[in-house]
Amino acid sequence: MHFTSFRKPCYLLFFIFISTVVFAQKKPLDHSVYDDWKSLQNISLSDDGRFAATIISPQEGDSVLFLHDLNSSRSLTVKGVNRFTLSPDGRYTVGLIKAPFAERRDARIKKKKADEMPEDSLVIIRNNSFDIEKITGVKSFKTSEKEISHIAYIITQKADTTVKKNKSDKPKELLVVRNIATQQEDTVPNAKEYLFSKFGNSLAAIIEPDKKDSTDTPGVFFYDLKKNISTRISNENAEYKSLSFDENGEQLLYLATRDTSKTEQKVFDVRYFRNGNDSAVILADKNASGLPGKWIFNEFSAPKFSKNGERIILGAALQQVPKDTTIVDFEMATLDIWHWREPLIQPQQLAELKNRQRRTYTGIILPGQPNHFTPIANEEMPFCNISDEGNGRFALLWSNEPYQLETQWDISSKNDTWVWNFQTGQRKIVATPLSGRPMISPQGNFIYWWDAAEQQWFVHDNHDGAIRNITGNIPVNFWDEKNDIPFTPGSYGIAAWGENDGYIFVNDAFDIWKIDPKGKKKPENITRHAGRNDSITFRYINTDPEKRFIEPGDLLLLSAFDRVTKQSGYYTLAQKGSNPLKKRVMDRFTFSSVTKAKDKDVYAFQKSNFHTSPDLHVTENLWQSTGKLTDINPQMRDYNWGTAELFSWTSFTGVPHQGILYKPENFDPTKQYPVMIYFYEQHSDNLYNYFTPAPSRSTINIPFFVSRGYIVFTPDIHYTTGQPGMDAYNSVVAGAEALAENNWVDRENMAIQGQSWGGYQVAYLVTRTDMFKAAGAGAPVANMTSAYGGIRWESGRSRQFQYEQTQSRIGVPMIDSLHLYIENSPVFYADKVNTPLLIMHNDKDGAVPWYQGIEYFMALRRLGKPVWMLQYNNEAHNLRERRNAKDLSIRLQQFFDHYLKGEPVPVWMTKGVPATEKGKTWGYEVD
Repeated sequence: MHFTSFRKPCYLLFFIFISTVVFAQKKPLDHSVYDDWKSLQNISLSDDGRFAATIISPQEGDSVLFLHDLNSSRSLTVKGVNRFTLSPDGRYTVGLIKAPFAERRDARIKKKKADEMPEDSLVIIRNNSFDIEKITGVKSFKTSEKEISHIAYIITQKADTTVKKNKSDKPKELLVVRNIATQQEDTVPNAKEYLFSKFGNSLAAIIEPDKKDSTDTPGVFFYDLKKNISTRISNENAEYKSLSFDENGEQLLYLATRDTSKTEQKVFDVRYFRNGNDSAVILADKNASGLPGKWIFNEFSAPKFSKNGERIILGAALQQVPKDTTIVDFEMATLDIWHWREPLIQPQQLAELKNRQRRTYTGIILPGQPNHFTPIANEEMPFCNISDEGNGRFALLWSNEPYQLETQWDISSKNDTWVWNFQTGQRKIVATPLSGRPMISPQGNFIYWWDAAEQQWFVHDNHDGAIRNITGNIPVNFWDEKNDIPFTPGSYGIAAWGENDGYIFVNDAFDIWKIDPKGKKKPENITRHAGRNDSITFRYINTDPEKRFIEPGDLLLLSAFDRVTKQSGYYTLAQKGSNPLKKRVMDRFTFSSVTKAKDKDVYAFQKSNFHTSPDLHVTENLWQSTGKLTDINPQMRDYNWGTAELFSWTSFTGVPHQGILYKPENFDPTKQYPVMIYFYEQHSDNLYNYFTPAPSRSTINIPFFVSRGYIVFTPDIHYTTGQPGMDAYNSVVAGAEALAENNWVDRENMAIQGQSWGGYQVAYLVTRTDMFKAAGAGAPVANMTSAYGGIRWESGRSRQFQYEQTQSRIGVPMIDSLHLYIENSPVFYADKVNTPLLIMHNDKDGAVPWYQGIEYFMALRRLGKPVWMLQYNNEAHNLRERRNAKDLSIRLQQFFDHYLKGEPVPVWMTKGVPATEKGKTWGYEVD
């Protein structure tokens, strides 16, 4: 713990750092710095804006809770907290302190059992005084969402040392319910699931004792926390799950089953309790009227109340056929049968199997009409969204099932769409199919969608059935004007809806339009065309998660991005007045994670650019002044960092391009620097982005290489259709040539690196030019003819759509233009490669089949070309395991340092690491 006090009006700097290091002594980054480099998580403000809190999290190690009182400028830090809740009224902060990282690591090394692992603790902070209470041995905790008067937490009950312990006995867990103010406690043994109501006036707990425990029975408790009364509302020997309160905490739902068999799918009933009653009742079971034949409520039915508590919304589904247990497993064939007429191919079916098995179809029950189920969705129309948070008159129903087969090659959004009217109980067709993904307005008066074919926004009036094009008469484009894939462009999105669905706020490339969905009032550009006139993109930020629409008196917060200067910031927009749009801040920074206090104009946000760590800042006067609260990475000042600037050139086809040039902080224009070129689509809009020094998941870490004396260049690539490889050549190589005209560039020592789509482009470029001294390609497609027919194994989807309609940009089926697939495939031109190439492709890659990397490696190996392939075992498209990321970072540095700086070559590059040495040596050492 650490406590600091500052005099007002100064803001706290989390760490005080006085630099005595002169410029020339700054160190280059190395691989030892990663773990302690920090970031902020879960930025929170109390409703009155007095308290700000966040987690300062290292990449590996012990996180810290940072709590700041804006009134007194005092702060508190508590080490080890990895999760916290700041009470909306600002009175308390509750968090879980993880056992120290070093202790947990040591316990893992010693392979200690679960009950021998270091214990976590609960911390309760009284914010006004910063008084702290710690409770050891806490495994988890919960609070209510809105008013925190109580806290509930799980602890392991200490064993009775006077009684002989049976080895099979498991430690018992206790749920402790504590009144924070009075410290009065109640304990509940064997609580499996527990839940507070939204405003903290009620708590429910499901009891599930161990089967060997004869002292307790299953059941459900309801706690009235205002009256301090507990009631056991279910007491049967049953399985209970899925607790759900209404908004006011007076009604409770859950599921129950007495089925103790090991069947794949148990039949549940729906239990209902109202505060004041003696016990819960069965509200509906499998015999409910309206429930389709052979349908049931199952463990995934997830009942919940509508916002006003007058409806119960839940799912039902056809009972699954039980598995035939008369055939033993070892005598049963196991196979997948692929059928040409199935809507989805087998890999996609298997990838989606769990979700399919859990799918239920929405219906409603009214608390006053027990055992009557009104089905709304079904297998024909599986997806349902009820308007007005479940209260509304209308529900949207849609299905893409009839069009799934063609998604193998066509990703156009097609949905059969209906609207359900609760007043009449009727369902009406909107369109079959509707070209676009349908959505329903907050109050439910309209269905709306983006029609990609028409490139316009449409609404369906749910009252009169009229369909209107609401953007067709506005003289600007609402489609993405920068779209460069062979597919109809998408939209710029919807900003919000107005009160009572009176208006819809729609984005164009720059501005926001206020449009009457009924078409009676003229559309209004509420940003007064300032965005288009000044090349600034404005976007509405909803700072209240509970706010569903814009009200007439709201002051709107808009993010702003200048497309020319790349600066960003915030504007505010009043909905009335002669000058409603006001600039609050625009600067050479990235602003992110903006959070507003609910009841006051206090904003917390992060502010960063390439050489400024993303710290926590606040403003209490709409950016007229701001205060910096944290200094999470003071060590950054010890290291040679860098600068970022725009670099412009013209491609080989005469198109103006931009990219970002990163130079070392100690850049000397009289020297020559090796160059790393990294690319993936476009980067220039990221001019003011911060990059954390971190182990590489797949790509070079920009600040790491810049710090160590490289210039890093990230060029934009502009695409046409049918020649993605040449488009990359025309952009990247032209950019490299233009860059090499500078005397401070060592044109003999330039390298390229990319991952996935960038990896493909690297693999292609080295077949077209010998300009680069070395190259790194992560997860590259080498052979488009085989990749076209491949599978994205993580989703199970065919890859054909990528080539015909999206990123791979061929634009036609392979059967129609085989030559385009061959011309853009590096493997067919492997004989042209003279650049040493480092490939990374992992055996569990769910995006690009890893045989693509193998094809290229084998082709180059056969030709005697210098090529290496790193295959991380059981790893994904981008590395998930931090240990592997650290390894890749070392190898990327060694590879490029050798070729571009003349550093000694490591053993893994000269001799490899034989299978007999795997896990014993890693080949980092110099040969």
